[in-house]
Amino acid sequence: MNDTMGFMRGTNSIFLKKWLVEKYGQETFEQISAKISPKAREMLESADPNKWYETSLTKEIYDAIDKKLHSSNPDALIDFGRFSAEMSVKGFLRYLTRLLTVQQLFKRAEAFWKSYNKGGGIRTDEITEENGRKKTTVYVSGTSGIGAQGCKVLEGYIEVLISRTGVHDIVVKKKTCVNKGDKDCSWDVSWS
Repeated sequence: MNDTMGFMRGTNSIFLKKWLVEKYGQETFEQISAKISPKAREMLESADPNKWYETSLTKEIYDAIDKKLHSSNPDALIDFGRFSAEMSVKGFLRYLTRLLTVQQLFKRAEAFWKSYNKGGGIRTDEITEENGRKKTTVYVSGTSGIGAQGCKVLEGYIEVLISRTGVHDIVVKKKTCVNKGDKDCSWDVSWS
């Protein structure tokens, strides 16, 4: 895995704009947009889905969203992660994920990651079973560029991707964080 997530594809900003406007309205979108730098604003308002954007701009947007929405919805960015995963897994890909087991999904995770991120990476421990629940740990490297708020997005994303395989009662719990001095960000994930 590369050390740092340096760039993210423009689709993330397109999903962000769509989510903000649909869930919180145009006025909230404009208030958040007014609080970020011109470069971040341009990316948020008119991103090219095929272009790569600096991760620092995404962090700036996530921080502005959290500052604006945290008091009314502290899990807003987890919700965006869920929304982003739903938007990413559309059409034929949605059908394919239903055919995969969680283990098969994790084997393909690195390739999926590279479709949206330059740098960083994703890996998992082996899946084990305990008390009737399957579990693993998901590790994402290179996330310091998206900050603690970006980790919330990843949490929601992981939850939805796993749910697409047809498993139930998914629990995603943050374990380690680069923003707290750990080597990688990780989440303990379990399901039935």
